[in-house]
Amino acid sequence: MGESIKSMGGKLPQGTVTPVRVIGIDGGGSVSAMLNPKELAYSKSVGWAEQAGKGRDYPDLQFTAGKSITISLELMFDRYETDGDVRPDMDKLLNFALVDESLHRPPKVKVEWAGPIFSGGFEGVVESVKVRYTMFTPAGVPCRAVATVGFKQAAGVGVSGNSPDVAKMRVVKRGETLQAIAELEYRDAKEWRRIADANKVDDPLALEPGTKLLIPPIL
Repeated sequence: MGESIKSMGGKLPQGTVTPVRVIGIDGGGSVSAMLNPKELAYSKSVGWAEQAGKGRDYPDLQFTAGKSITISLELMFDRYETDGDVRPDMDKLLNFALVDESLHRPPKVKVEWAGPIFSGGFEGVVESVKVRYTMFTPAGVPCRAVATVGFKQAAGVGVSGNSPDVAKMRVVKRGETLQAIAELEYRDAKEWRRIADANKVDDPLALEPGTKLLIPPIL
């Protein structure tokens, strides 16, 4: 998205409606807004570590790493003319912020919008979803909504190491026992034998610090 970021200061597309579309790359389906967004905001941070500057009131700076571009979009949905319900659209957006059980994380997404701003698409993850229902039918059904969605740029997306149904590796720390590790990984110390069997550990009390253990999943 490098070159297209430079064009973000240009005018938003006018005339023909070319709504933003959010697509789940590895799950979650897709959802399309019905009108061009009223505004778009983006930001880019850079990692700088401060190093003490002796005898000065300000430090030296050392570059550490680049950080993700984040964008915020107002997506507008309108089903007033057909007495429709926009809640299914909001549910689709919300699904991009919920954990997919098969992925053990929310899905990665791609944001598409015709024109120069998202040329090639913006790939990342959903950071936040805020929904405002702005109009209702006489029966109280929400027929218009504005969703403010925050996206964070990402190339690779991993899973949390805290999920007990995902296999992982763990390095034994000094003083750790299999029971203690099972309590941390599975929240059940009695599951220590699962780890012992997977790693062919004969004596669970004789773990050497620095030993790498496979923590098998509980399926």
